[in-house]
Amino acid sequence: MRFEYLIGIRYLRARRRERFVSMIAFISLTGVTLGTFALTVALSVMSGFQEDLRNRLLAFTPEVTLERADGGVWDPAELGRKIAAIPAIAAASPYVSSQVMAVSNTSSGTPGYVEGGMLRGVVVRDNSVLTELQKTLQKGSLDSLDTDHRITIVDQGQKRDVNLPGAIIGRQLALALGLELGDPVILISPASLASGMGAPRLKRFIITGYFHSGMAEFDSALIFVSLKSGRTLLADDPQLQTGLEFRLTNMFDAPEVAERIAAIAGPDFKVTNWTQDNAPLFSALKLEKFVYFLVLLLIVLVAAFNIIATLVMVVMERRKEIAILRAMGARAGSIAAIFLCEGIALGVFGTILGVGAGFAASWAIGAYHLIHLPADLFIVSEIPVRLYAVNFIAVAAAAIALCVIAAVYPAMHARALSPVEVIRYE
Repeated sequence: MRFEYLIGIRYLRARRRERFVSMIAFISLTGVTLGTFALTVALSVMSGFQEDLRNRLLAFTPEVTLERADGGVWDPAELGRKIAAIPAIAAASPYVSSQVMAVSNTSSGTPGYVEGGMLRGVVVRDNSVLTELQKTLQKGSLDSLDTDHRITIVDQGQKRDVNLPGAIIGRQLALALGLELGDPVILISPASLASGMGAPRLKRFIITGYFHSGMAEFDSALIFVSLKSGRTLLADDPQLQTGLEFRLTNMFDAPEVAERIAAIAGPDFKVTNWTQDNAPLFSALKLEKFVYFLVLLLIVLVAAFNIIATLVMVVMERRKEIAILRAMGARAGSIAAIFLCEGIALGVFGTILGVGAGFAASWAIGAYHLIHLPADLFIVSEIPVRLYAVNFIAVAAAAIALCVIAAVYPAMHARALSPVEVIRYE
């Protein structure tokens, strides 16, 4: 080991008359440790929130969608076969979507509550696009959408048995309408109401399941029915949106895959992907994460200033030793290396302690759900945590870089000391 390293580490250990200097060094080390600890935990939690929110959004938002640019009705079967050949596409499925009004019934058969909603008609069987929806179901199953269910309803004061298709709705929408499993609900297409001509197009369904995503915009509005039932209800509705939705093997390939789909489909079609639909939200999360990084990095910056003070005092205390080393033939660069070694040692040791403790704390919070949140105020009941190596590497690199920079000034000051002047006056 080079003598610069040995001397640098030796200078960090206190002698009786230098306890104050070592105390400041200890404070600097603690500051680096606390700063890196706070940074790693904050970034792990922010990454967890970001990924959890993204997964919840993509449970109900297709990664890529294809629709006609003019909003017209078209047959997606032939075009879907061509696009499905793209290797990055894991699943493709047709869908219909439109705004509807949902009306519940009282026990006497009269209309009850009315709420607006978004109808989505989907293919149920062997549809990999709906995998995430299946995970959010609290009651019922997706297969119930494809079968008719025998139910007794009260219509104009008379009881009669009918076969109704199934519908799965958000839990908040069910509560707003006062619906339970097995209750009928009437869905009304608003097209004819807007034109003021003819009777409104409506269809009765039976509630066969609830889902709960934790996202109010989905839980209070979405209504899933089979593709056949959705087309029957909407028919010639000018607000009808019909298209193809795609799931990808890698969700982050969505922009590139969307461009390839647009090239195949041509100018008559509109292709969107999840990064466009939710761009403001994810940009805000990315900015917030970066701001947290900068703000918490100030803790390490304060510790770096303490390192400057510590090393400057060490230089002043060791003036005679520095002069003797120079007189014995030590180069100016070797003197600077001694104090750079001290700064690096404080930064590296503090960073290892802080990042290690931050990793352990983040893992424990995620594994054992140590921090709980009010479920009625947040979309999650426990703080989500994601451990990404890049976060820990970025924190460690930033902390060590600040500590090295902080050691440069004291090292240059020690390098510039004149041994002749020091020996003459000391």
